[in-house]
Amino acid sequence: MGIKLQHPISLPEKEKVQLQTLVHKGIASTRTITRARVLLLAVAGETDRKIYESLDLAVSTPYDIRKRYHSCGLENALYDTSHKRRGKKLTVQQEAKIVATACTNPPKGAKRWTMDLLMEAVNKLGIQIGRTAIWKILIRNETKPWRKKNVVYSAFNS
Repeated sequence: MGIKLQHPISLPEKEKVQLQTLVHKGIASTRTITRARVLLLAVAGETDRKIYESLDLAVSTPYDIRKRYHSCGLENALYDTSHKRRGKKLTVQQEAKIVATACTNPPKGAKRWTMDLLMEAVNKLGIQIGRTAIWKILIRNETKPWRKKNVVYSAFNS
């Protein structure tokens, strides 16, 4: 009594030969060769458990590769798809406001700016952004508001 796979693999002969060539030549990336091996073992009737144990993979990897083959075809099962990079979330002016805020005196009751205090101050300016994004902006602009010498004090801030 065998286990029924959710995404069984049956490759056309042309694709089998392509995978075998890919594995035997060994000129592709390790990740691609491993994915080809997973597909070849799946075609041979091996269970996911046997595949991930023999190839030393994560438990879900054989299933994920079979699923990608079924939904997107051989190329997508073997190769990573390129991800579109997101554009910048903030404008240059918004980033400048964040840096300018970090270069002022901290709010009353605080000795220095913390990421949480900066996030609150920036959110009050109408810029919705998280702590990590603020930190990345400050690092990118070589701003260190926790160091006294980097703080610019203005006449209206005193």
